[in-house]
Amino acid sequence: MKLLAAPALAVVVGLLSFPVLFATGDTPRLACAPSGEIDAILATIRTLESGADYTARASGSSASGAYQFTDATWAGWGGYTTAWQAPPYVQDQKAIAQVQAILDANDGDVSAIGVVWFLGHLPRTGPRVGHSPQPRRRQHPHPSSVPAAVDDRLRDAARTHPSRYQRHGWWRGCLPGTPIEVLADGYAYPAPLELFATAPVDAAHHDYPAWDWGLPSGTPIYAVRGGTVTAVPYWPDNWWDHGCGTHPDGCQPCGIGVTIDDDAGNRWNYCHGNAVHVQVGDTVTAGTQILSSGNTGRSSGPHLHLQIRTPDGRLRCPQPLLRSLRHLATGIDPTELPTTGCSY
Repeated sequence: MKLLAAPALAVVVGLLSFPVLFATGDTPRLACAPSGEIDAILATIRTLESGADYTARASGSSASGAYQFTDATWAGWGGYTTAWQAPPYVQDQKAIAQVQAILDANDGDVSAIGVVWFLGHLPRTGPRVGHSPQPRRRQHPHPSSVPAAVDDRLRDAARTHPSRYQRHGWWRGCLPGTPIEVLADGYAYPAPLELFATAPVDAAHHDYPAWDWGLPSGTPIYAVRGGTVTAVPYWPDNWWDHGCGTHPDGCQPCGIGVTIDDDAGNRWNYCHGNAVHVQVGDTVTAGTQILSSGNTGRSSGPHLHLQIRTPDGRLRCPQPLLRSLRHLATGIDPTELPTTGCSY
């Protein structure tokens, strides 16, 4: 990453003013919606790097966006070539992943963030508060990417010790982001309106009634209808990367997902996230963030899979409901949705 105006010392000192994170024993997790502490750290980085300008572009460098990610560090996050082209919430997700990974790799030591953000790694002797590294050493993070290492550790833990992984709450370490406004009849959009406004709401699903929507990884996914969380499947791998096409034993097609039963007995399934923001037993309202989109499970690219099953056990076509939400800002009773005509 590249700092625009503030020396590394200012970053370190600024970040040291925050309380040490994860002193309560929180465990590693996937990129999450910000807690209050991480949100404060992000605000500090944004201010020091760009004056909180999500469209900022550095002169003489590929660094851009609110956090001034170089193109090499950004690495096509969320499907965007360079950081400034991505919406604010996508830039935030990338920064959250970086900050969380630095904390996870350094036992929650918040003082490490400023140094790693500046150098890309910690000096062998650890952070030296009061020492400003030479500008010529400003580089994007070390090739042995901390976020990748943390992500690999999480995946290995989930595969090897799934019960322990869930029992300690590692799988649900993400706090919900800010909820979106609920529509007048108690429904909500499944993702930010600026994206949903151009969603392919009429797209047919392959082989059974459901809906797939290609989205950048990390996009907030909201509950369309409120209810009780009855299942949180958690398989943090991609079906095709792990040979599930020929050896599907142990592979979970939903990947990381959420199942919500509403008060009328309709079941809403959301699949293929990269982080989950609720746990079994939670009562959620429409508009609550339940997932961050991803590419887990039986998925050929980052997307949301939405499936609705009514109390009679039949799968219903979500397309008319989604069309009504987008064009009329009203929902449709799932029992009135068709059971055919939305698959091929």
